[in-house]
Amino acid sequence: MSAVEYRAILRYRLMIHLFPVDEPCSVCHKACLDSFGEHAIHCKELPGFKYRHDWVRDVLCDVLKRAGISAKKEAPVNFLTDPLEGRSTLRPADILVFGWEGGNTLV
Repeated sequence: MSAVEYRAILRYRLMIHLFPVDEPCSVCHKACLDSFGEHAIHCKELPGFKYRHDWVRDVLCDVLKRAGISAKKEAPVNFLTDPLEGRSTLRPADILVFGWEGGNTLV
C-alpha cells in the first residue's frame, strides 16, 4: 500500500473530509462526491477497495457455511434504532454470525 493510499484510508476511517462538497464523480459522472468519500468507496464504476472487501466477506461467509455455522451477508442490524426515525442508524453487518459462543450473535 502506498503512502497516498494509506493517508486516504486513514482520513476515510477518521471521517476527515476527502473531497469538496458537491464535486461530480470523475469516474461515473452520475453522482456527486460527498466530502467524506462514501460515493468514492461505493461507486460501481470504480474497482478496488470495495471489490476486495466484498471478496473477503464472501470467502469468509462461505467458510463459515461450509463449517456448519449459520451466517448471513449484509444482514440488517435492527437492535440499535433511532426512536425518532424508527430505523437502524447502522449500516448492515457485513457478516452476521448466529449462535456464536454461548448462543450470542456476532456482528
